[in-house]
Amino acid sequence: MTFLESVPFLLACTVFLSVISLHSPVLLFCLLIGSLIVISIQQIGQLVNLPNRWRIALQILAPIVILSLFWLDYLAAPAQAQFFGKAERFFKTNLTQGANTNTAGTETAVSLIFNVLRGIYLLYIAVSLIGVINAVRKDEDWQSIARTPLLVVLAVTIADVMTGFVIGN
Repeated sequence: MTFLESVPFLLACTVFLSVISLHSPVLLFCLLIGSLIVISIQQIGQLVNLPNRWRIALQILAPIVILSLFWLDYLAAPAQAQFFGKAERFFKTNLTQGANTNTAGTETAVSLIFNVLRGIYLLYIAVSLIGVINAVRKDEDWQSIARTPLLVVLAVTIADVMTGFVIGN
């Protein structure tokens, strides 16, 4: 009776894995490796008389680590694609629209402007991080020092998301 109740769930898992394997064979490979590691932990844990609590903790930790590494690999992209990348493409296409000459110069100028903005942003974060680390070392109130850079990072992230909403795909 319990098996019959779980048939819809097993069918859903089968469909999910088949769709994933069509779109991302790497994820399917990660899931298979995770399954093998969990089975190996079970067998080795029984051989060395590992307590059940530790065995289960290791079996949970192994797939989490593997899937985390997969998602880090899957979501990794160059910096320009993550920080105002849509805005840069928007300006490149709209500023060169209808122009027959010097489109390469316009695209270069737009790229230069956005790269300078990215560089200033990264330098600000680095300098702020150094200030926060120094405040922690001196036992000062590091939270008030970290508040402004955190607000700037939050504001820039929200601006990037809102730019994506305004510009679209």
